[in-house]
Amino acid sequence: MLSVNIEHTREVLEEFPRLELGTFPTPLQPMKNLQTNLGTSIPLYIKRDDLTGLGPGGNKTRNLEYLLGKAVKQGSDVIFASGKSQSNLCTLAVSACRKSDLDCVIVHNDEAEPEHKVGNQLLNQLLGADLRYVGDVTDKEREALVLRYAQELEDQGRHPYVIQNGASTALGALGYVHAAMELCQQCQEQNLDLKHLFVPGGNGGLAAGTIFGAALTQAPFHVHVITVEHEKEKLKEILETFLREIAELTGQLQTYDFSSVYTIHEEYRGEGWGKSTPECVQQIYDLAQSEGIFVEQVYTSKTLYGMLDMVRKGLVEGSACYLHTGGFSALFSQF
Repeated sequence: MLSVNIEHTREVLEEFPRLELGTFPTPLQPMKNLQTNLGTSIPLYIKRDDLTGLGPGGNKTRNLEYLLGKAVKQGSDVIFASGKSQSNLCTLAVSACRKSDLDCVIVHNDEAEPEHKVGNQLLNQLLGADLRYVGDVTDKEREALVLRYAQELEDQGRHPYVIQNGASTALGALGYVHAAMELCQQCQEQNLDLKHLFVPGGNGGLAAGTIFGAALTQAPFHVHVITVEHEKEKLKEILETFLREIAELTGQLQTYDFSSVYTIHEEYRGEGWGKSTPECVQQIYDLAQSEGIFVEQVYTSKTLYGMLDMVRKGLVEGSACYLHTGGFSALFSQF
């Protein structure tokens, strides 16, 4: 295995305040049954970021550790998060605030609060979230309303902190720089020569953080980004912007060429965000019935199917790992 630069990466990350909200490291496990069913000799692994230990689990826990770390350091006492009513971020944000003794306001750009709640809607109710439904407005209009509500509280003497862009910012992305470092350390401990890591590409923060972390640690694995939303060129632009911003934030790798670290694959996105494909729906059943692990339709199953399809077609040589980013609770509203 190539030498990795774990200690330097840890020193870089320690410059930023971080709340310990999750349970890390998340498990790195083999998927032996799935490998057998696929009929491949290539070892298959899963990195269980669905088991981050906060609320329903999921990738946003890592982002929130750095975002709320900054919020607490600057004296904030109320956190704003926003999204659709099945947003994993919103549920995790409320969970994080409950753990950190912070108030939390959730703004949903959906119609009136449903009488019968399912999935994350139910979890938000159990968490006692301050929910505000603003109607079926655009994300941009919703974000403007969030800023207005935050200003109203500030005028009342409160100290709000707004989580922007679904927690996908350069600061939030440090959570996945940390995840890449964590994975490198697990590979060392398990004597695993991991060659390929498959991650989802949505709004880009997770993927960019992982790519940056892989470069900073000099990781031995290549990062494959399965786009679940944008076309390839659009996602490339988003990732390049994030990578520049993370480099500026950390003062690291500011002239680095990341093109050798990752590849974007758009063959599995279907019609884009929120649009499942027959293959990814079948993948939900296949993983559940072979490994006892659940993925959902929109985000995680596309990434897993992409990895397995590439293995099946002989496009991957060497061990491969799927980064499971969570979203289990959304299943209850998808079937």
